[in-house]
Amino acid sequence: MPARNKYLRRYTHLESLRHMLCTKSLTLLDYRKWKDKNDSYFLKMYQEERKRKSLLVLCLTSASERFHLWHVFGPKKERRSLLSAGQPFGCGPYNGSSPLAKIGVRIRFDRSKLIEALANYRGMVRWDAVDYLTHAQLEALATERNAVGAIERLPFIKRYGFRDELEFRILFESTKRQLPTIEIPIPIACINRIIFSYKLNYGDYRAIQDALRSMDGCAGLDIRRSNLTESKTWKTAGQEVVLAARQAVAIKKR
Repeated sequence: MPARNKYLRRYTHLESLRHMLCTKSLTLLDYRKWKDKNDSYFLKMYQEERKRKSLLVLCLTSASERFHLWHVFGPKKERRSLLSAGQPFGCGPYNGSSPLAKIGVRIRFDRSKLIEALANYRGMVRWDAVDYLTHAQLEALATERNAVGAIERLPFIKRYGFRDELEFRILFESTKRQLPTIEIPIPIACINRIIFSYKLNYGDYRAIQDALRSMDGCAGLDIRRSNLTESKTWKTAGQEVVLAARQAVAIKKR
């Protein structure tokens, strides 16, 4: 299996991660406030066509780290420090106004373990990679013989301009219950690695790392801080390029 497809990633914030570790679950949310109105319109059409009282969604990506994904899917007005925030890491209710909701984090899931957990859930859950279509490709769906099957694809279709996201989507559906959210149980073992934003200062990162590992079942978590914008090994490799070039010039002068 290609490395890109072995893992699924969720860009979110520390408060969401804290809640996930406390409840040992994924929280699927309402799609109706999404900024991409084309996307939410397709989900709305599917929900109405299939007469679902609830349609809840969680978006992940199969893409490795991308600078823009931190900004698109991470918290807005991200904090660099938690100093004086006074926010404990206990297992209280989710608090979207918490200072923890301003700390960006990327959760890397083991794809096979996560899908196994979803398959074991008794509710109506679907998952699949998103298809990125051009306008012409979308119009062609209406002329296919299996137009009914195209309805089932609506929640997994986005415009071609979003193709760099490599999104993977999880859906919960219900014909009987109207729910604002749903929590789907997952084992902590589904989480392969936790990576904090490159914006978080190193001192707070170390403190948060210790706090998370002290939570129930989390002692063995692989927790890191992104070095996307500040990497010693990257800089060293660059220095080696310069050194090799200097040596090559010196040899020619002999």
